[in-house]
Formats: sequence, structure tokens, C-alpha cells
Amino acid sequence: MQLEAELALDEWEHAFRTQQEAAVSAATAAFPPLQRMPYPTGCCDLRMNWEQDGLGEGTVCVDDQARGTLEFRGMPKQPVADALDTLMGKGWFDHAPDGIAAAGAGTYYWCDEDFGGEWEVKVVEGDLVDMSMDFMRIPDVIGVLDTLHTALIGE
Repeated sequence: MQLEAELALDEWEHAFRTQQEAAVSAATAAFPPLQRMPYPTGCCDLRMNWEQDGLGEGTVCVDDQARGTLEFRGMPKQPVADALDTLMGKGWFDHAPDGIAAAGAGTYYWCDEDFGGEWEVKVVEGDLVDMSMDFMRIPDVIGVLDTLHTALIGE
């Protein structure tokens, strides 16, 4: 490889790593219970997790394509559903025309065709919610994390 091309590629790789680290910083600022997991994470190199009694648990990953994946489980339905309905509006999820807060037990999907992101919300027994967001743009992940943190913890 030409020296100029190698130097340019090194510069790009440095900038990309810096951007990924900034995504982790933004995620932990938006959802302070997140803790960075040490390598190897069993998934993406940049992975964070959290767990709080009565509020749920989960992980957030920043992949090598600068996309984020969020997988949260066991969260109380009402604050999370209200937050999702406020954030997205009602009617986005398949089979939940009145929003997640009004939805009964079941699994609800939404696919962001513009960016390729996928959402899944499961309303499970005991008025709990599990949710995952796959291949989302980092700004969208940060917005959801901030909204969920406010709904769950109220800070």
C-alpha cells in the first residue's frame, strides 16, 4: 500500500475509534447505570451492561459499523411504555395501534426502513417489558436511553 494511503487509513481508523468511544460516553451519560464491560465482552468490543432491582437489566453494544444494539429486560411496563409512546408516538408498532402503554401481553415490532433499525417490545406477565433495538443509529440509541433513564429513575 502506498505510504499516503496507509497514513490516511490510519487517520481514518483513529477517528473511527474516537467516534466509537464518544458513543460509549454518550450512552453512559444518557443512562448512568450502564457500566462498560471489560474485553472480551462476548459480543461487540464496546459493550455496556446494567442491572437494578425492580427496574430491570440489559446491555448496550456499539458495533464496528457505528451502530448500536440495546437489549433490556424486566422493566416495569407503565413508565417504559409511556416513555416509548411519548418518544415515538402511537401506532408505530405492529398490532399496537394505541401504543405500547395500551397494549396487552404480546410482542410488538417496528422496522425503521430508512436506516435499517429494528425494534421489538415484549409485554410480558407481571406488567414487565423487554425491549430490543438492533442496528440503530447512535443518536437514536442515545435518545432512547435518555428517555428510558428519565422514565425509570426520574432524574
